[in-house]
Amino acid sequence: MNWLKILTVEKLNKMFKKYPLYSQEDKKDPLVILEIFIPNTNIYWLLTEGNQEDDDFIFFGYCKIQCGEYGYFNFNTFYNLKYTIKFIYHKKPIKLSELKKKYYS
Repeated sequence: MNWLKILTVEKLNKMFKKYPLYSQEDKKDPLVILEIFIPNTNIYWLLTEGNQEDDDFIFFGYCKIQCGEYGYFNFNTFYNLKYTIKFIYHKKPIKLSELKKKYYS
């Protein structure tokens, strides 16, 4: 099951209201708002910023699929993946460095 199906663009707008795209670009250790992951794998996205664009939502953050890298990701891509995908919304955002430790341990 794709747990992301309970998220809507409206909910994402509320989550990222204080963290639009480019709002944390000068931070050495940005805050993660939304953590998306595929259970029982080392595949995850740690999303730090986001904005609505038409009927989609664009995120920026750290992604680990094969190797870790920063980049932009759109919600519709997550929504259409055929894997079980789960998420954790951090109402009180967490530093990126802290969440990376979670996945590297």
